[in-house]
Amino acid sequence: MQTTAYPQSPTVTDRVGWVDYAKGICILLVVLFHTVNHYEEAVGATGWMRWIVEFSKPFRMPDFFLISGLFLPRTINASLITYIDKKVVHFAYFYLLWLGLTLLVTDNDTLRSDPIEFAKLYLWNIVQPTGVLWFVHMLAVFYVVTRLVSRLPKWTVLLAAAALQVAHQALWIDTPSFITNRFMDYYVFFFLGYAAADIILSAAERAKARPLVTMGVIAGWAACNAWLTREELHYLPGYGLLMGLAGALAIVEVASLLSKAKSARFLRHCGRNSIVIYLTFFFPMTFLERLLAANHAIPDVGWACFAILVASAVLPLLFHLAIKRTPLIALYVRPSLFRLGNKPTKLADATA
Repeated sequence: MQTTAYPQSPTVTDRVGWVDYAKGICILLVVLFHTVNHYEEAVGATGWMRWIVEFSKPFRMPDFFLISGLFLPRTINASLITYIDKKVVHFAYFYLLWLGLTLLVTDNDTLRSDPIEFAKLYLWNIVQPTGVLWFVHMLAVFYVVTRLVSRLPKWTVLLAAAALQVAHQALWIDTPSFITNRFMDYYVFFFLGYAAADIILSAAERAKARPLVTMGVIAGWAACNAWLTREELHYLPGYGLLMGLAGALAIVEVASLLSKAKSARFLRHCGRNSIVIYLTFFFPMTFLERLLAANHAIPDVGWACFAILVASAVLPLLFHLAIKRTPLIALYVRPSLFRLGNKPTKLADATA
């Protein structure tokens, strides 16, 4: 019987170029989401960038979590101390540090008037991470859970995670816990990235090898995604799961094609430094939103959001470049003092 030869997938120990492009797409969509929501609320009007937010809603976070789980097979069997250091302490350090910095901006009045209340607010955001940094918090949770279930059959865990996602989104099963709700929403995508890493990596290579077919598939998906997001069908069982999966895989294929284009290198740079943008974008975004909302320097809401998006993505990269050789790099590189070992970690990476 004749067999079909597929391109060999790269090993998970190699840096895979298209992953940076996928991360770049995801982080820009995350910044766009917060920018549009905050600025439109501030000015009481809707701009033309709203449609991008709605279009990307089904797959924006599922794809980010899928990619975050993609390289877990290389560390899942590490020693317990190493695993806790890289997958728990690592993200706890950046979450706790940047949570404090974020609250200094959003709740500075509370700090000055009632420091105890500010401390309570800080602790509450550890239990209920509802701010912009919740993704970092949830990664630590996902890594812990995946280590605990790593000896179970992968298909069993995947089915259970899928059932939780359907139950939460379609059956409106909700809990008072933000962590529990986000776990039900997104763990299936994270675990899928881990469990099906070889399949996803091979699919990306095949997509890159057949660009015309891939572009046709992406166009078909984009048309369906645009239509379905307008129909408000989220109440249907499995809608969120299938839309998230289809969108996440589509972004994998888009990223595979972009990895061949030199003109998309800035997107790759954003992906390589996605955690820098993620941790920092809130600060320029907040300043510019308040400034533009107050003086309406850019009358069109959509173009104002676009300007804030560009600045919120670029300024963190410039800031990181400026402090790279200063003690402030501890904002992005965990010092030895906060490591279960002796060596400082490399640049914080949400998909490491």
